[in-house]
Amino acid sequence: MTILANLSKLDIAMLISIPSAILLGALIFFLAGLHHVPKNHAIIIEKAKEFYCVYDKGTHFKMPIAYQKVGVYCIVPQVRKYTANNGNNLDVTFQIEDVKKYHYSGMTFVDIMQKIENENSEINLTILTDTFNQFGLKFISINKSQY
Repeated sequence: MTILANLSKLDIAMLISIPSAILLGALIFFLAGLHHVPKNHAIIIEKAKEFYCVYDKGTHFKMPIAYQKVGVYCIVPQVRKYTANNGNNLDVTFQIEDVKKYHYSGMTFVDIMQKIENENSEINLTILTDTFNQFGLKFISINKSQY
């Protein structure tokens, strides 16, 4: 009791507030590193601007400053509308199979379709499948649509 009797109110407040601030800072740091990835999604993580890993569904922890989230992708089949150079409106169904390859290709769905049209006079299923595979995508189907 004699030790506490010799401490002023300021000293007691500091004894309580400093550990509390350290604990609060540690909690904030920990929470900043938590990432929840929803079902059917994937996240690309980089460390020092280089690929580190792909997180799939679930909750993951990463050091907040060292590791950066650089891409979030839906990995279920998607249907996108595309207007071809000949005026046809198309519904293209595809799925991201290799998230890393797709992310680092720097190509969007529209870029890929334009590349296919520019390089081929006639588009067939083999060309679509092969080109999509080059960018980490799986071609599923193509249909004419009415918009």
